[in-house]
Order: sequence, then structure tokens, then C-alpha cells
Amino acid sequence: MKTIYSILYVTLNAALNEKISIGMVMFNGQEHFYNFSNEKLSVFKSLMDSERFNLIKKYLLSIQKELNIDNKINNSLFSNRDLKNNWVSESYISYLSKYSNNIVQFSQPKSIDIDFQRDNFIKLFEKYIHKFEIIEEAIPEVNIHTRVKENLFPRIETNVNIEILLNSENFENLFAPIEVDFLGMNCVPLAGQTIDFEKKHYYLENDITRFVSLTKAIELEGNNKGKYYILGREPQKNIDKNHLLWEHIRDSDFLEFVDIDEYGIVEDYIKGNNVKPYFQE
Repeated sequence: MKTIYSILYVTLNAALNEKISIGMVMFNGQEHFYNFSNEKLSVFKSLMDSERFNLIKKYLLSIQKELNIDNKINNSLFSNRDLKNNWVSESYISYLSKYSNNIVQFSQPKSIDIDFQRDNFIKLFEKYIHKFEIIEEAIPEVNIHTRVKENLFPRIETNVNIEILLNSENFENLFAPIEVDFLGMNCVPLAGQTIDFEKKHYYLENDITRFVSLTKAIELEGNNKGKYYILGREPQKNIDKNHLLWEHIRDSDFLEFVDIDEYGIVEDYIKGNNVKPYFQE
């Protein structure tokens, strides 16, 4: 089996194509090695705003978590045989390399005439990235509902109803009660719901179905098409059904998916369109 590697870059200036290598993945179709330079990452703190820096750090750590790589368990464990992580492939990384708008870019995968071994990975890493180091920091668990409450709600609470419980008394065609994160109105109705795409698929489908039912009930009430947001995080790719559902919502013309770290998109729309609470006190 051939050995293939791809370098991960952070783009500093897209217009000038300024980028810095930050990590590497090496694989052979069955196993993979992955690491990034924490020392290089720390330099970015002075080169970009804190929000962008945190997004980059979380993305790099999320790959480590998704590949089930635990570098704390002795210095020799950097690979994984779990075939559920089959996105680590030449074709998919080639696909990722074409997306120049990603926070972290992958280079086109390249074959290299070396044995697939830990020592060779370290040598290649130190040649193209930086001095090899063990990344022991675990990715922090993100409670998406808490993140939305803390970051978005205070910015829009005067424009919308927050965490409002709705039932058929509010909308005639709403057959099951639902608590929605926010609800507003301008020329068209607006609603938003935070969804955890990592939960069991049955419960995820139920959450989506209930929110869609609410949007239909709202539109039947006033015969107006509305603006509807789903806030959340892209699920791990090895959760196939969940990731497929996330893709459908992301590509939907009816619902608009917004990553919880990009909540400013929702705020800008609400403020820019002078949205008011749907139910006035």
C-alpha cells in the first residue's frame, strides 16, 4: 500500500495567497497519522482576531477527536485503524483541498516513497511543519445551546421573543407544543432553533420535524413565507445518517443552517431588517 500525505494550512491573506503550514495527515488506506503544531498555532494569536483563532484551534482539535487519536497514551500512539473514519482517503482529501474558503486548507494529497511508520511521519512533519510535539489538550466539549444563549440571545432579545413555548392557542395548525429559541416578525415571520446534530438520529429527526411543523403552522396563519434558521454544528462524518440530514438542511432553500460560531449572520439579519417580537407584551 502506498503512503500518502497532505499538509494542513492556515490562510492569513486569501487575496495574496499567504498561508502557513500548521499540520499534517499521513495515511495508507487502513491507518492514519495526524498532528499539528501547537507552537505555531500560538503565534496566530497576534496575527488574527480571537474569534478566528479559536475557530482554527477547535477545528484542528476536532480532527484529532474525530480520528480517535489520543496522544496522551504513550508517545507511540498516533495512528488508528478504525475504518469508520474512512473520510481519510485520497479522494476525499483531494475534494477538501479544492475548498479555498475553509478555515483550514488541505493540500492535494501526494504519494511518497517511504514506509508507513511513526518515525517517517515525524521526519516528514518536522520537514514541512515544525518540530514534532505531543498535543495533549483535549477538545473542549461545546454545549451548543449554552453557546447560543450566551452569545446570541443578549444581542437580539429586544427584537424577538426568546425561548417561547408555543401551542395551538398561538397557531391554530400547530398540533404539538414546542419551545422555540426565538420568534420575530417584520414583513415576514422569523424563527430560529438550536439543534444538536450529534444526538441519536431518532431524536434529531423529531427535533427537525417539530420545527418544520411550526414553520408550516406560522405560514398558514398569515399566508406568508418566512425566514427560518437552524443553528448548530456539523456532525462527525462517521455518523452517517446525522451527517446526511445536516447536508440536506445546509442545502435547503427553506431552512438556513448557521454554525453557532457564526451567529452574527442571524443578528445582522434581525437588526438590519428591524425585526420585532412576534408577540408583543
